[in-house]
Amino acid sequence: MQVYDTAIVGAGFGGLAAGAELSRKGYKVAVFEASNELGGSAGKFEREGYRFQSGATVGMGFEPGGIFDRFYDSLGLTKPPMTLLDHIMDIHFPDRTVHYYRDRHRWYEEIDKQFPEIKEQVKAFYDEVFKVGELVDRIVNKQPAFPPKTMKDWLDLLPLIDKETVKLVPFMSQTVYDRLKKYKLQDHQLFVTFLNGELMDSVQTSVGFCPAFLGYTALQTFHKGAFAVHGGLAVVAEQWSDYIQQQGSDVFKRHPITSIKKEGEYFKLFTKREKVLYSKQIILNNSVHNFSSVVDEELRNQSYVGKRKEEKRKTWGAFIIHGGVEESVFESSDSFYHQFIDPHNPDALHDGGQFLLSLSADPLMAPEGKRSFTLSTHTHIEQWWEREAYEERKQLMTEQLLSTVNHYFNGFNEGLDIVLPGTPVTFQKWLRRDLGKVGGYAPEGRFSWMRSYSARTGVPGLYQCGDTTFPGGGTLGVTLSGQIAARLIDED
Repeated sequence: MQVYDTAIVGAGFGGLAAGAELSRKGYKVAVFEASNELGGSAGKFEREGYRFQSGATVGMGFEPGGIFDRFYDSLGLTKPPMTLLDHIMDIHFPDRTVHYYRDRHRWYEEIDKQFPEIKEQVKAFYDEVFKVGELVDRIVNKQPAFPPKTMKDWLDLLPLIDKETVKLVPFMSQTVYDRLKKYKLQDHQLFVTFLNGELMDSVQTSVGFCPAFLGYTALQTFHKGAFAVHGGLAVVAEQWSDYIQQQGSDVFKRHPITSIKKEGEYFKLFTKREKVLYSKQIILNNSVHNFSSVVDEELRNQSYVGKRKEEKRKTWGAFIIHGGVEESVFESSDSFYHQFIDPHNPDALHDGGQFLLSLSADPLMAPEGKRSFTLSTHTHIEQWWEREAYEERKQLMTEQLLSTVNHYFNGFNEGLDIVLPGTPVTFQKWLRRDLGKVGGYAPEGRFSWMRSYSARTGVPGLYQCGDTTFPGGGTLGVTLSGQIAARLIDED
């Protein structure tokens, strides 16, 4: 029988990062992906001449010294072509458009224009954001296993504690809203709405529930470097997959793992294609949501990942529209990314109240004269599993999002070429996300970070990575989680 050193379930960014890192170190690895595409929620698919990004669209961490930059360097790979975005995003409010810039000086100039009556408080707030974000980066870049589960994990944390990092303590016991009070910004509706939009996009929650250090880390990330990767982020996934195979390891597409159990010293993996494979260790990159449905009862009983505990934690789904539109509709804008606030419901943070539009940035993504786009909004999952109302609800949400874009960009609806809406049901079908849960767990208060899942599952030899494990969602977070899982396997 063939035995792998490590089997990785799921070819999202976390699983591929772990596979590439372990392959680089000489491990014989097998990566199993249920679909025919790589990258998970940052993957792609093609329809009628358009290439669409499944979910994540903005590239982060490619700047010199960034997470992806360092990883590419360690693998000896050349980064794909990409465009650095100084003008990151336009945020469209009913009465104004806020231009979000990477360069801090330009961003502070925009603050002067958009928030003149509170500009000094807002800039002081961002000064704090940048300082705290840099401190968090120092810790996270060391790839600690958090929360610590073994004596080794605790010992690995000790060198990270010094006179600088202890300054983080206040920000680990307060929310972003608490910090806004310091600057008398908590009641400024426009600025709070702006922050809520950025935090929902990156941390899945609002200022009142977001631990300050997590929110600050997310807010400062845009200003380090945002990139439009030519061909989409799936190009990165394909490069990492090719690297794994070049090192003599395997990547299997259309090979969903249906069950895992322990047999003697090996883990036994069963695929839907009736293959049985063996591995010394396993990394699960198919989210904690799917844990109980994949491992057998004996392994579930050993793990600290409890099904009931997991089901009670707040998680969003996504309503998403992939489409094509005439390029001329957006000729007045030089931004590829837009956030829209529903002019009729500006306080809502989900189900169309605020949502993102990503436009294709290169000819690989659309026919000539067209742009592919992705619209996405957070949504409550339960409503999409009510079969009787499903089609009507999907149609209403589609119309709501399209009409909002048309409100800000007149002629959008007339310029549409193709419209493909998707719901949490779609995410379960194509990305195998349980009930369509995506984006990781939503923080629910100042100490919610203490309930993060570690890369350790409690079962020796069985690890996990992805948006539901530390350090959380986004391509940066899941890539780090994969690197952490690989490091633990190499060191344990």
